[in-house]
Amino acid sequence: MLPAILPLFPLPQVVLFPHTFLPLHIFEPRYQDMTVQVLNSHHHVVIALMRELDAADPAGLRTPAFEVGCLAEVVRAEPLTGGRWNLLVQGKTAVQILEEIPGQSFRQARTEVLPFEDTLLWPGPQRRRFMEALHAYARAQDLEDQLKELLDLPLEDQARLNTLAMALDFEPTERQFLLEAQDLPTLADRMLQLLEFASGGRALPGL
Repeated sequence: MLPAILPLFPLPQVVLFPHTFLPLHIFEPRYQDMTVQVLNSHHHVVIALMRELDAADPAGLRTPAFEVGCLAEVVRAEPLTGGRWNLLVQGKTAVQILEEIPGQSFRQARTEVLPFEDTLLWPGPQRRRFMEALHAYARAQDLEDQLKELLDLPLEDQARLNTLAMALDFEPTERQFLLEAQDLPTLADRMLQLLEFASGGRALPGL
């Protein structure tokens, strides 16, 4: 069982999704401390998208993160010289960041799991429209071969959509919009919106 308070690793420009993988290079002393503690205990951190950096806080020590992040498990750790690490983490589930807790050199937070309802049906018409938009996007971006390889992977619907969310050229705030979806039809609909707006050369209002 994981502890109530987990290390928080806010990153600029990066959103991690459940069922996907992310390589990390750990070089800052505070996150070297975090890595050692994590590897000696539960092997989990919370990855969250950092909000816009303040010029007065260039290292991101106090810059707020979005309230929804992704619980990640360290599945591979390679020690390097000078206390640095190469890590590979796998997203497990979306979490709500309730509050940050002081007391360590690195940031940490109390979180709760955000359930994802994957039993709701993804209606056939929505699925067909989604696939049409996805293939149109791939043709426009000259990504048809890469898309075919991805679609051939033996993945369940949520994992497939999350893998697409990581692979396609969405903005970080657009990926955050996808991460916060709490059921399969909503996730598919949000990605459909992004694909259609991207194909039209536009961005979603408010993002």
